[in-house]
Amino acid sequence: ALGAAAVTSAAAMDAMVEVEPFKTAITMGFAREWPYALYALGWLALGMAAFKGFCRYVCPLGALLALGGLLRRRDWIARRPACGAPCQLCRARCAYQAITPDGAIQYDECFQCLDCVTIHDDPKQCVPLILADKRRRR
Repeated sequence: ALGAAAVTSAAAMDAMVEVEPFKTAITMGFAREWPYALYALGWLALGMAAFKGFCRYVCPLGALLALGGLLRRRDWIARRPACGAPCQLCRARCAYQAITPDGAIQYDECFQCLDCVTIHDDPKQCVPLILADKRRRR
């Protein structure tokens, strides 16, 4: 909708971007009418309780990422059998809490930051790779 408004009507676009609380908080420094400031403060409060709450639950791009996660045809982030049991490193480091205790990735919650891929592929961070290297050296 934002894309269509940007192409067809500047006035409609100006009205629609008010959904974005960061204009009030960052660009305007809360120097706006009280409903806008209260709206932005509400999203900031949610952000303290849920990591990137606006991005995950309201932002159109976040909604598109969540929809892509739900409609995926395959699991594109590599996992090992040891992921989740016993290793919990990726789960512990996932800021979005998109990795379940059994090591599975909830793609509808995943924002593709790829921190888990970095850990998975790094022989100095990935616990199963570290243990395999220690066994090989014995």
